This record gives sequence, structure tokens and C-alpha cells, in this order.
Amino acid sequence: MRWYDALWVGPGAVRHKRRIISSIEKHKPAAGTYLIMLAENPAEQLDIVPAGMLEQRAAYHPEEPYILGIASGKKEAFELVEKMVDYIYRETGTLNIRDYFSE
Repeated sequence: MRWYDALWVGPGAVRHKRRIISSIEKHKPAAGTYLIMLAENPAEQLDIVPAGMLEQRAAYHPEEPYILGIASGKKEAFELVEKMVDYIYRETGTLNIRDYFSE
């Protein structure tokens, strides 16, 4: 898996960032952790998935996931995506998130 260099981290995950990343890389993600990734489907922009689903996704999607953010809980994940989209829109004037993170 690939991690975005300037990983977006929700406020509930900040204190445990290193531990969360380590557990995901060891394929033992913590319950309640959500990942924000570039969408597998090119027609979509982002995927929000529970970290525990990463292994299941690998069986169906051979492409390596590009993880942009981590959050503690589903609500926090959606709030983090909202912040990401707002930031990208202010920086670029567009909502083309996929292009922003592909650069």
C-alpha cells in the first residue's frame, strides 16, 4: 500500500497515528479506523472504507491502494473528507480530487 506523504489525519486518530499506520501495515487494523483512499473506480474520486476491509479489497482489486487519510470512526472520516474537499477547492478552484492527489 502507498501512503500520501502529507497524510490527512482526523482529530480522533492524531494521538495514535503511528500505531494505526503500523497496525494497518501489519494487516491487523484497529476496529473503528477508517481509511480515505483514491477510488478504485476511475469514475469516482474517493473511497471511505473501514481499515479491516483492506484485506478483502485486495482480493478483488489487485491495484495497490493509495491511502490519503485515516480517521477514528465513520463520522470523523466523512468530516475529514469534507475538510479535504474544501481545502482542494480553495487551492485549485476545482473539485477534481483525483488529479490533485495524482500530481
